[in-house]
Amino acid sequence: MLPRMNDEPLYRKTYIKEWRQKQGLSLRRLADRLESSPGGDLLISHTSIGRIEKGKQPYSQPILEALAHALGVPAWMLLEVNPEKDGDVIDITLRLGKASPEVRQQAVTILEAFLQSAVRGR
Repeated sequence: MLPRMNDEPLYRKTYIKEWRQKQGLSLRRLADRLESSPGGDLLISHTSIGRIEKGKQPYSQPILEALAHALGVPAWMLLEVNPEKDGDVIDITLRLGKASPEVRQQAVTILEAFLQSAVRGR
């Protein structure tokens, strides 16, 4: 077995850094959002968040959920969705998730019609 290079991640890739940067947050600002209570201790340090982003430190489910809450996205998106690649689609999806059922249904109907016409137009 070959030895690991120092820069090689030890843990699974996440998109925490990409979501943080999309929101214009530094590591310190994100860590500040994770205080146990206002003015209280930090749940996790900015240094630890940076190591998690680089795959150098494991994360726990509570930390992942706290990061997701601080970034305003579901926890699964931090693991599965790169906002740099799918950002516009994700933004619309998140906005539709907060819309009324009627508005969501209307949007789905419009998108389905658009996609059908786009496929026919090829």
